[in-house]
Amino acid sequence: MNTTVGKLKLELPEDRPEIIMTRTFNAPRDLVFKAHSSCEHISKWWGPRNTSFLSCELDFVEGGAWHIVLRDSDGNDAPFKGEFREIQAPERLTWTFVYDVPPFNEEAAVESMIFSEEDGKTTITVTSVAPSFESRDAMAASGMADGAAETYDRLEEYALTLS
Repeated sequence: MNTTVGKLKLELPEDRPEIIMTRTFNAPRDLVFKAHSSCEHISKWWGPRNTSFLSCELDFVEGGAWHIVLRDSDGNDAPFKGEFREIQAPERLTWTFVYDVPPFNEEAAVESMIFSEEDGKTTITVTSVAPSFESRDAMAASGMADGAAETYDRLEEYALTLS
């Protein structure tokens, strides 16, 4: 399955339990990568516009943990967590990703982000490997594409303020 939500391209390969998201940003790669590196930055763009950013803990080193909590407009908390596995600034970032709410929190997905730049624009390709097809399909059905598209719109706006 392939679909596009706003500027976000989403692919669900039939033969692998993956979600591949691709988005091009009108901002240099070093700034788009930098926006992922601290709570100070992430708090400015993580999550859809109708959410509040409640908390962030982030140890931006390989093996370091991260934890982010958002609150939606109905007052429901949305906790996320994981661990950094690989940091190769500004080209690659790999982390585990858990939406820390049952049934999504049973196993972590592993997300690899590739940051490439051409003519001052950055393309991020995120490959999220789910533990199973069922887990991947549940993530895709959860509305994550809309949330990711809006979050990446906010990331682009924020990255431009870093220049």
